Amino acid sequence: MTALDSMTALDNRAGWWTRAACASADPELFFPISYSGPALRQVAQAKAICARCPIQRECLRYALDAGSIQGVWGGMTEEERRRLARRERRARVRQVQHPGARPRVRETARSR
Repeated sequence: MTALDSMTALDNRAGWWTRAACASADPELFFPISYSGPALRQVAQAKAICARCPIQRECLRYALDAGSIQGVWGGMTEEERRRLARRERRARVRQVQHPGARPRVRETARSR
């Protein structure tokens, strides 16, 4: 199966797109040219739309499953999704290497 076949299969399962909050938004918001300067406002606007979307989780899962996909999907940029995917992979590896171990929780400034 080629990458295009895989994307087509994913697209066919994505009937939920019709309920997306972004369906009536300017698509340009979700595909900024950069992630600095004025584009940061664009990304913030896209994320605000995603935050109130009833299918945000499905959208994010779609983007994670699709792999390298451009733009803001499920309220996350490409880089944010890459970091999330890495964390998910590491967690799966830890579970295989240490079955029954509790998942690690990252300490944040608030929890200190």
